Amino acid sequence: MKVIINRLNSNNTHLIVNWCKNKDESFLRQWAGNGYSYPLTEQQICDRLADGAEIYEAHLDDKMIGTIEVISRNKQEHTALIGRFVLDQTIVQKGLGTKMLLAFLEYCKEMLGIREVTLFVFDFNFAAHRCYQKCGFVEEGIEERPNGWKAIRMRKLL
Repeated sequence: MKVIINRLNSNNTHLIVNWCKNKDESFLRQWAGNGYSYPLTEQQICDRLADGAEIYEAHLDDKMIGTIEVISRNKQEHTALIGRFVLDQTIVQKGLGTKMLLAFLEYCKEMLGIREVTLFVFDFNFAAHRCYQKCGFVEEGIEERPNGWKAIRMRKLL
């Protein structure tokens, strides 16, 4: 079972919206920050793609299992901030998030020339934090967001 990473196809935006359909606004904030407004719509995702957002989809056995984004990139320093990582909610707690993230990090290194990646995870998102640690990310600090949530900054050399 190999995870395949590609740029997000706009025909797949409905899947992301469906993953969020029965969730509340805090679920959207946990994985998307301020990147989207609640409730999530296909149009929001398509608009971000049209504006040049680097959103990637992950497939396992011909099924899209998640998406992740390169939020910003410094091409001279070969660094990137990644985030907006969400999984198909029917497959969580099965280790596929870790598998997907490792495949994405390999893609970043091999296809995008990125050598160092940073991300943020909210301190109460234990499953995501554990996933990032399994993938080799280390904590670098904590930032408090305007809504009072604490975001742990994590980094990994590729």
